[in-house]
Amino acid sequence: MSRKSDTDGAPKKKGHKLLLVVVIVAIIAVAGACASGGSGSKSSDKGGESATATSGTTNTKKGGSDSSDDTKINADKFKKIENGMSYEQVKQIIGSDGTEQTTNQVGDITTTIYEWKSDGFGVANVTFQNDQVVNKAQFGVNDQSAAKATMDKYNQVQTGMTYDQVKDIMGGDGELQSDTMISGHTSQLYNWTGESIGSSASITFTDGSVSSKAQYGLDG
Repeated sequence: MSRKSDTDGAPKKKGHKLLLVVVIVAIIAVAGACASGGSGSKSSDKGGESATATSGTTNTKKGGSDSSDDTKINADKFKKIENGMSYEQVKQIIGSDGTEQTTNQVGDITTTIYEWKSDGFGVANVTFQNDQVVNKAQFGVNDQSAAKATMDKYNQVQTGMTYDQVKDIMGGDGELQSDTMISGHTSQLYNWTGESIGSSASITFTDGSVSSKAQYGLDG
């Protein structure tokens, strides 16, 4: 009788063990599902934060770009700069501080050159002596003249002519490259491009009259 009882109890123990295994597997499965769900939730939140951060970064860059446009040198601002202006006046015109290039002092005269950049590849340098503009020069800031120089036009330009006379010969305004004032005398360099690539005519006016001229690669 005791043997039968032992034999009959074995299946019951095996059944309990099997049930225990099933329960453990179920718990592990539920735990895994919860972990997966939590991870998904965190991932979603992180993704949201990332999207927000990216959007914020984009807005910041865009705002910075818009702001920088107002602090760059351009053709209109360059034209407004006049000899005798102070650094603060030039700064107000351009909308930002310039980058100091050089400073030197000879006797009681301090000379400082500042640089401002345009939105493109252009650059303008303004020279101050004792905080007064004595020179401005630019490259790639002003719009190029629509009037084209030719060798025939260049040969008609004579020393002593006024700017308006040269303008009539060339057929339009030149591009102001530099404007200098030294000891009460002014010197302005204008450039007219030619028809072929790289060709040009450069004419210097001292106190309003042609004092020198040079050309490179002009045709006709």
